[in-house]
Amino acid sequence: MLQRDKRTWSPPDSGSTDSKMKYPSILIIDDEPDICRLLQLTLVRHGYTVRYVHELGEGLQSIFKHQPDLLFLDIHLPDGSGLEALPIIKEKCPSLPVITISAYDNAMEKQTALNAGAAFFLAKPFSVKHVDELIDNIKC
Repeated sequence: MLQRDKRTWSPPDSGSTDSKMKYPSILIIDDEPDICRLLQLTLVRHGYTVRYVHELGEGLQSIFKHQPDLLFLDIHLPDGSGLEALPIIKEKCPSLPVITISAYDNAMEKQTALNAGAAFFLAKPFSVKHVDELIDNIKC
């Protein structure tokens, strides 16, 4: 059973006596609640602790405060551009893998994201299978 705390879900406790055991964490910054929930449910199955936010400003604060192991970053957000924030994120967290997400699957936007440091570009709509394949390629 999943443990729920607001917008954060973790895999269930396996009964380990090691209270310092930490599951790899993922932050999702996307303004679409359905996308966040789909990603969250998919990623928890892989053993990740998943948190999501709907605004870039809150997401940036969360990145620098909680230092996730992987970031899903929507390019078009109501309060800013994930594409413009990506170089700042990579400058402060160079080893953080970032998967950019966009409803606009165009070659120029994809190339700009990859050039700015994104590990992958995920076009909406996407399948759970595609997310599973991405996670298999990125080991946190």
